[in-house]
Amino acid sequence: MLTFLIFLSFAARGNECDNLKFAPQASIKYSYGNLTYDTSKTSDEITVMAKKYNQMESSVFAEGLSTADISFVVTIKTSAIPVSFGKFCVVPDKLDILLAIKNPTIYISNSLVENSCKYHVVKRHEQTHQQINKTTIEYYLPIFKAAAISIINKTQPHLINETSQLEPVTIQMTQDYNSKMNPLLDYIKKEIFTQQQRLDNTDNYRYEYMLCKN
Repeated sequence: MLTFLIFLSFAARGNECDNLKFAPQASIKYSYGNLTYDTSKTSDEITVMAKKYNQMESSVFAEGLSTADISFVVTIKTSAIPVSFGKFCVVPDKLDILLAIKNPTIYISNSLVENSCKYHVVKRHEQTHQQINKTTIEYYLPIFKAAAISIINKTQPHLINETSQLEPVTIQMTQDYNSKMNPLLDYIKKEIFTQQQRLDNTDNYRYEYMLCKN
């Protein structure tokens, strides 16, 4: 995703592009990333991390934690269509989107004995959190793609005077597109958080605690 801004003086959009018909292709891919496990941290360190990620109440002692970053990358391919002498309309030809879960990590306290009952309960709990990430992303893939297509189809072609302007116009178009897609990504993140909270509740904590009491 581009993180810099380019300010250019492009020729104003004109009537040559207003009625131009275009039907860009759109593809969306999903990546879960490589899940890793970290058993090097103490329970206190995990508790601090959990508070930072707002994944637990301050009174809850954490022996496990599941983290991940949700992001998307957009690539727009364009072409310059000649409309009059020395003028071209820049239109999107193809839209490639990668919706990804990056750096999925499960932390398990080093105070837990590996392969003990408590170790497996904590591990399974955090694996469920990662599964919630995956399931929620997969659910929203069609919605994300539909929104992406809707936005790109409403993109106004840019009128340029020379083909050398194609690349900077494409960069600007990509930046504009990213800003329009960000609210949807924020919504998905909030939905993931809501689903995670259903797992992190007092009743479930009590149930998991009693699993190793027999």
